[in-house]
Amino acid sequence: MKKEEETLNYNLITINEGSTKFYIHEFDQNSTPSKSMEVFYNKRMEINRDISNLAIMAYNKLINQCPLIIIDSMAASGISSIRILKECNNIEKIYINDLNPYAVDLIHKNLKLNNIFEHSTQIEVSEKDANILFSEIAEKIHLNKKNEYKIPNIISIDPFGTPNLYLDSAFKTIQKVNGLLCVTATDTPVLFGIKNDACIRKYMAKSLHTEYCKEIGARILLNFISRIANINGLGILPLLTFYSSHFIRVFCITFKNRKKISEFFNKYGYIVHCDKCGYRASFRANVLKLPKKCPNCLKKETIDYAGPLWVDDIHHLEFIKELITINEKLNYNNKKRIEKLLTIVKDEVNMPITYYNVHRLSQELKVSTVPKLKTVINCIKNKGYRTSRTHFDFLSIKSFMDINGIKKCILELQ
Repeated sequence: MKKEEETLNYNLITINEGSTKFYIHEFDQNSTPSKSMEVFYNKRMEINRDISNLAIMAYNKLINQCPLIIIDSMAASGISSIRILKECNNIEKIYINDLNPYAVDLIHKNLKLNNIFEHSTQIEVSEKDANILFSEIAEKIHLNKKNEYKIPNIISIDPFGTPNLYLDSAFKTIQKVNGLLCVTATDTPVLFGIKNDACIRKYMAKSLHTEYCKEIGARILLNFISRIANINGLGILPLLTFYSSHFIRVFCITFKNRKKISEFFNKYGYIVHCDKCGYRASFRANVLKLPKKCPNCLKKETIDYAGPLWVDDIHHLEFIKELITINEKLNYNNKKRIEKLLTIVKDEVNMPITYYNVHRLSQELKVSTVPKLKTVINCIKNKGYRTSRTHFDFLSIKSFMDINGIKKCILELQ
C-alpha cells in the first residue's frame, strides 16, 4: 500500500517531443531506464519514435494507402501513440495499451493534455498484457459478423528487453499481406554475444562478441522474427533494420505465399569468424557444413560461428529513399541525426555482411596514425571494390575487399 501511495504522489512535469507535449513523472525524467521505473520513459528513444512515424508515413504512401489500424501494444506514457495521431495522416483507429495501471492513468492525462477526445471510435485505451490484447483482437476479428472489427495494418512491439514473447500472437493478429510489424529489442547484451546462453535460450541462436556484434545481433533478431512468422504461415521482408544507442528496431512487412516462404529459407544462414586473423564470411548452409578451420590463416582453434541468422538484405532501398524524403519535409529535433543515419543505411543496401573497424585494424597493425575513414574508403574504391560506411558503427566500413586487402590499404596510407 505504501508503494502505491508513493507512486501516485509522484509530481508530474510537462515536456515536449516532436509536435507533442506530455506529462511524465518527475522521478522518471533523469532515471536510468529499467524495469523498476513505474512508467517507462527514455529520452534516448525519441529517435525510435521519430523514425517509427516516418515509417508509418512511408508505409501509407508506398505499400498501403488505406486508412490505418494501429496497435501500440506497450505505450507507456502514450507519447508514441499521441505523436502518431498528431503527426501521421489517415489513421482510422489506434489501440493504446500498457499493462502498467499508472502508465494507463498517464495515457489518459496525456490525451486530455493534447485535446484528443479518447472516447471517440478512433482511440481505444486498455490495460492488458500485450499477448492478451492481440488474442482478444484476433478473436473479435475471427467472430466478426457485422464487419465491426478490422484487421490491424500495423503492430508496434516495444518492450524493455526481448520482444520474443509477443511475436507469435502479433502474427496471428496482423494483416497477413503487407502488414507492417515494428519490433524493438533492448536486450543488446544478449544479442551481442555478451550473454550467449541467454541468446540461445531466447532467440535459439548463437551470437559472437566481435567488432561487428551489433549487426550479428540485428540479424539474429530478424531471423527469429522470420521463423515465428513462418510458424504462422507467413513470411517477412525487412524494410529497415537499425541500431541506435542501446536498442535495435526492425520494420518489416508480411506476405503469405508458401512457395515464396520456402524460397526465403536461403536467407537463413551463419557467419564464420576467426579470432586470430579477423577473417569472416557468411554461409547459406547447414551448420554441419561450415568450415572447421579458418580458410585464411588455416587455424582450427580460433574459428567460430554465429547463427542461425538472416544473411540477406536488411533494408529496402525504395523504402529508405522515401524515409529520407519525408524527413527532409519535417522539422524533428533529430532531423540531421536521422538524415545522417538514413543516408548511411542507404549506402549499406546490397553491401556484404559484417564490417571492419578502422581504428581496431590500425591498432592491430601498429600504425603510427589512424587514417581517416574517408581516406580508407577512397583507397579501397580506387582498387575497384565497392565500399561504404555503416550506421552500426561510425568508425567502421563495409567492403567487398577482404580483410587482407583492407589491411594493405591501411599500411599503404602510412
